[in-house]
Amino acid sequence: MPDTLADLASLGRIDPLAGVRAQLADIAGMTGPAAALQAQLRQNDELLASVRSKIVADAGLTALPSVMASLRSQIDPLAGVRAQLADIAGMTGPAAALQAQLRQNDELLASVRSKIVADAGLTALPSVMASLRSQIDPLAGVRAQLADIVRMTGPAAALQAQLPKLMPGIDPLAGIRSAGLLPSQAILAGLRAQTAVMDPLASTLRSLAEQARSAFPTQLLRQVLSAGTRLLLPANLRHVRVQLWPWLLRISAKDGICLAWAPRTELVDMLITLQTSQARHQVLLDHRKEVIEDVTESLSEVDHPYLLVYRELVEEAVDCLADGRDSAAQALLGNVLDSCMREHGHDWLTDRFANAQFTGESSHKRLKGALATYDGNSRIRPGMFTAYLLVTSLKNTFGPAPKQVTFNRHLAAHHAAKGSYCSEFAFAAVLTVQALLRHLDGYLWAQT
Repeated sequence: MPDTLADLASLGRIDPLAGVRAQLADIAGMTGPAAALQAQLRQNDELLASVRSKIVADAGLTALPSVMASLRSQIDPLAGVRAQLADIAGMTGPAAALQAQLRQNDELLASVRSKIVADAGLTALPSVMASLRSQIDPLAGVRAQLADIVRMTGPAAALQAQLPKLMPGIDPLAGIRSAGLLPSQAILAGLRAQTAVMDPLASTLRSLAEQARSAFPTQLLRQVLSAGTRLLLPANLRHVRVQLWPWLLRISAKDGICLAWAPRTELVDMLITLQTSQARHQVLLDHRKEVIEDVTESLSEVDHPYLLVYRELVEEAVDCLADGRDSAAQALLGNVLDSCMREHGHDWLTDRFANAQFTGESSHKRLKGALATYDGNSRIRPGMFTAYLLVTSLKNTFGPAPKQVTFNRHLAAHHAAKGSYCSEFAFAAVLTVQALLRHLDGYLWAQT
């Protein structure tokens, strides 16, 4: 990979200062502006050489040589002079040749974007461009020379007067000199003010931004964002429209069932079309095998060490459901729910519902405080939706109730009766407890 401006010239790229360099090299013992010009050229070489390491550090490119070959061939150290040359009409000779070369450089600059994309396949182009723009000053050499010219007196002025004789047809400022436009403080101030505009990569960046807006219109970006936020939902609920979320919350409240993670999508679609709790419970009973399979699959994702004993007990309850021993399953699930809530559930509620005002230490009061954070009208964030589904169903599980209409842990444990145990309550309990374990598993791993 070339590391100096001389290397670029050897590659066939035109260096507008090549002639200057050759003449200066032949002048022995140079001092003053000429020596300063050589020092500036060396500095420019060092700046160009540092581009490679800067890109590697900031962007981690894997196709660096082809990228640098493309970029280095595009850098125009006379970008500032071009703006002034364009205002000089009727130029001939060396000035016209220089303008022709500058036009060719413009065409080369226009190919930067396609060259980078084709040769390097960049994925971090904005950061690369930002690092380049901070490193490459296409006017550094010219600015230093103009500053010296303004201050020139004595031997330095004499040397400046001899430049056209020493380097006929090569002086990069020949067009300006022939038109009588010797640099002034005003010109220098204008050059400094326009440095950002003259950046040879600016047009490329603007073009890339315009193409990005064209390729990714606002509506498409909204759709991508919406798809990304839905990944925060369990797979079985991602397809449900946001407009139906209040209805899912109502099902949780009426039936005491949390539908997060299980059952499968097809059963969720069937449940949300039904209007009564009795009809929805019947669907779960009619698809007993599928519900058991979905709960078992969901439980396999629970692997935090603190929850393994609870997972095993729930799996025993699932085996009871598979054998038709629903009352035994309900009793075991009720005990697991109570123990999980006391040991980990209260901490999860405090962490998940940071704005809640908890008025007591019982599971019922903790759940009541969490539910109070939702006014029933505002839109729920996707990351919180399943949490609200769970606390809505658990409110019935732990709340005081004179009669067991939905699954109630207290009544089942302390008022054993024929109406306290039924298949509907067992299935409500198993769906809710697996959702609780999924939430606790994520919470505990995040705390580890």
